[in-house]
Amino acid sequence: MEQDYYNILNVTKSASADEIKKSYRKLAIKWHPDKNQGDSKAEEQFKKISEAYDVLSDANKKAQYDQFGHDAFKQQSGSGGGRHHDPFDMFNSFFSGGGGNFDSFFTSDNRKQRQPSQGSDLKIDIEVKLSEIIDECHRTIKYTRNGKCNSCRGTGETSTSTYKQCKTCRGQGSVYRKMGPMQMEQMCPTCQGSGSELHGGCMKCSGHGIITETVETRIKIPKGCHSGVKLRVSQHGNHIKGGECGDLYAVIYVKKDEYFDRDGDHLICEEQVDFYDMILGATKVVKSLHGKVNLKIPPGTQPDAILRVSGYGLPNMRNSHTKGDMYVMVKPMFPKQINIEQKSILELYKKTK
Repeated sequence: MEQDYYNILNVTKSASADEIKKSYRKLAIKWHPDKNQGDSKAEEQFKKISEAYDVLSDANKKAQYDQFGHDAFKQQSGSGGGRHHDPFDMFNSFFSGGGGNFDSFFTSDNRKQRQPSQGSDLKIDIEVKLSEIIDECHRTIKYTRNGKCNSCRGTGETSTSTYKQCKTCRGQGSVYRKMGPMQMEQMCPTCQGSGSELHGGCMKCSGHGIITETVETRIKIPKGCHSGVKLRVSQHGNHIKGGECGDLYAVIYVKKDEYFDRDGDHLICEEQVDFYDMILGATKVVKSLHGKVNLKIPPGTQPDAILRVSGYGLPNMRNSHTKGDMYVMVKPMFPKQINIEQKSILELYKKTK
């Protein structure tokens, strides 16, 4: 004798379409062959559940079944109602909206699995000197994060762990929150959308799959880096159970230099020059981030004149072969005391001017 479709889905004849759908969802997950590998009885039950849902989810088929029972379909297929549908196609269609594959819904350890997700990102600040970024530099940093538990490999499980239906959402994976006249569906905070709760989890991480750890990583800082630049280190952020690690973002801050100001890739500085060198012209050795460099001072250079030293600025961060320039503002330097001869020369210059 063929089993009643309503009994197979654990619903009454007065059940609504939504109740039938929810019951099918719950039973299909429970008896899916991927969750019960090697169990022929589970596979057979899964086929019965799919067959029952194929009929009861269709208003026309349901009406025929309610009136004639299984005989309503024997004349059409000769093999029982609804069996012309592949139960796995129906399952995939139900859970993916009719277009996707749901093979990843179960893992080989026979539990429901959520869609892979990513842990939260982390941000750290790194301060560098202006002199360091004329070339590529590195920083080795230590920071604390939620890491993968090495005892359970991030699963939170042991060989004796079991999963039971979540009491908060009753296996649905979501809960409803009332907001005024509306209801909003949200991920269940207890099971995080999985519909089940872990029992007998890993002792080291209390079943969370994560532990607090201090890790060390090396950050490569590009030439000519600017303050505020974010450098991404993939999968060095927080780990999340059942998903991937987030990313680590290193935010660079270039420390203000005592001698040089920065304007993009250009450097600006001031240099004191003897007044007579500014009058007569000279070549003066001055400081740069690349070492000592000769600054050519033309005759008659005026106070606060800006002289350019080409190519002695910072490398461009996007094109390290291109460099900015160094601009030197010259400030005249006067002696506090002069001798009689020097005074005579200046007085003579004053008279002949």
